Amino acid sequence: MSIRYSTSLKFSLLAGMVLAGCTQTRQIAVDYPTTETNDPKSAQSTKSHQFQALSGFQSIDGDDYYVRLISEFDFKGDNVLKSGCDSITPSFKKSDLSSALIFNVRNNILKFNNEAVGYSYQATTGKCNFKFDAKKLNLTPWMRLDSGKETLIDYSVYSSANSDVDVAGLVNKATTASSLLAFTGVGMGVAVLGQFAGQWLNNNQQTQTAPVPTPSANQSTESHSLPAIVKYSDKNGTLNETVFKVYAVAEGGINILSSDTKPLGELRIYPEITPSLLLKTQTDGVPDARDLSLAEISYSPIKSAAGSINLQQLIEQSKHPEKPNLKPDWNSFEDVQSNCRKLKLVMKDLGFNKFDRNAFIYYFLANNSDWKSYNITAQKVLSDEISAKTLRNYRSKNFGNCLAVDDYAVMKAMGLTVNTESDWVQMGDFCQKKEQFFMPLKSIERQLVAVLKNPNKAEMESQIFPLLNTAKKGDGTVLLQNHLGDFGLEKLLQPTPTGQNTPIVAESAAPATVPGEGLIVSAHQLVQVFSGLAFNELSCARVLPEQLGKQSSNVGILLFTTQAGSPRAKGGAMEFEFSGGKINRIAFQLPTYRDFEQDVIDHPEIGGCRIDPVFLTKLH
Repeated sequence: MSIRYSTSLKFSLLAGMVLAGCTQTRQIAVDYPTTETNDPKSAQSTKSHQFQALSGFQSIDGDDYYVRLISEFDFKGDNVLKSGCDSITPSFKKSDLSSALIFNVRNNILKFNNEAVGYSYQATTGKCNFKFDAKKLNLTPWMRLDSGKETLIDYSVYSSANSDVDVAGLVNKATTASSLLAFTGVGMGVAVLGQFAGQWLNNNQQTQTAPVPTPSANQSTESHSLPAIVKYSDKNGTLNETVFKVYAVAEGGINILSSDTKPLGELRIYPEITPSLLLKTQTDGVPDARDLSLAEISYSPIKSAAGSINLQQLIEQSKHPEKPNLKPDWNSFEDVQSNCRKLKLVMKDLGFNKFDRNAFIYYFLANNSDWKSYNITAQKVLSDEISAKTLRNYRSKNFGNCLAVDDYAVMKAMGLTVNTESDWVQMGDFCQKKEQFFMPLKSIERQLVAVLKNPNKAEMESQIFPLLNTAKKGDGTVLLQNHLGDFGLEKLLQPTPTGQNTPIVAESAAPATVPGEGLIVSAHQLVQVFSGLAFNELSCARVLPEQLGKQSSNVGILLFTTQAGSPRAKGGAMEFEFSGGKINRIAFQLPTYRDFEQDVIDHPEIGGCRIDPVFLTKLH
């Protein structure tokens, strides 16, 4: 017969009525949980536990947690079933009396069904002849929260006083099915259930559904549904725990309210959540993905009905239409990005959440140079070793066909070195300021190099004249200094007749020596020096090392080599000081050049100017 639940009935009689004549037999009674919100007993049978969005995340989106369902029996003190036994060890011979509480767990999204035994009880005449089994069970594997919340749980209470009714067989079959899920924990292997993992699990389960006993005069069955295991919205979520109060009833169970009805324990059905199955967790609850490698995370053990398998094998053996190649051409940006996208899709369909997915993807991409360039550290950019043009090229390969803005935020939250949009904005602002810092130097450099490369003296003088200015003698003049050695500078300064189209500047006779503080010369004299030196190769111009980071920089230096026959063998360095867009002073190889040379060796590229150290060897 079927027992209809009534709130006026405190206990499920189970086998109490059908075993009224059995003496000296302990029976099991269950106080059914209630889901009525206005029921005074609801606080005892349904308990809610709160959880929040993880630190640094605005809400619970269902992709940040896993959830699984646990069945666990808590004994209340001593096992009252043993009370009054004259035998130290309870025995069991024949299941004249049997009862069981069996869960049916299903998730239609994941195509998952499972039967598990909450408890089973078998007894014959005599207080000490019984068998009670209530093991802790995983009713489900780990499921991503967004799909796991759709899990439905029914429970059925079976009881029989007829040894011909195979309640024990029903229990055994359900126990076999549930044992396939008896695994847990990082290090021991994890069970994760998604669309394709669920199919993989179902295809490998070798279980049969046990037939439901046909009700008879000596048998009763009752079925109910439990409330949703988890709910969440915005920043807050609720885990619902259900409690069945279980009692031992003696003397045939006629008077279940008698003093011989004693609490045996509570059967708890509760959900657990975790943000990761593959990673450690930081103190704020966010997974920590640092200090791993692709090999380490690929060999993370996964367990299922078919046995153990590692994560890499799980991905490679999936039947997903977008199955990735985990060993692409690492030198090809397009090939790596394409397989990154496939990997993301497969891992999501296998049931992995955003933390575990992005940790695996990060170490997958770590083999690619474009990924490393895109995630260049701000410290390296601030050290002036990367030009703005190079940085823009790095940013253009952002793996946008695979990763979204949120993916980078998740990686960064896990302690991984990646650049989010805000990082790129910050680095872009710095590069813009850096370009503005070097802009005046670059402007002078372009004009000066154009003069130095011009083979026509008259044109050189016309070009250089408006670029020169000294406070003492005005436009077209410059303070010339020499610390390069005796290479005949004085001879190069000898005045020559001015041409018809050459600006006329008063010149004095060439000095015997150029004084230490230098000599103000005209544009015409400066051209004589430039032409006489016979430049061959010119480097780009860089600021002096001590001027980096200052509010303004007005001293640049460039290197030059000379042609055969030049009065200065091999070459040297030319320093120029400027203000207001005009050059005020030019010096050949001041002592500060030694620091500049070492700076070139230490930092070949600064401010978009790259000077290979090999250039220095040409000057020695």
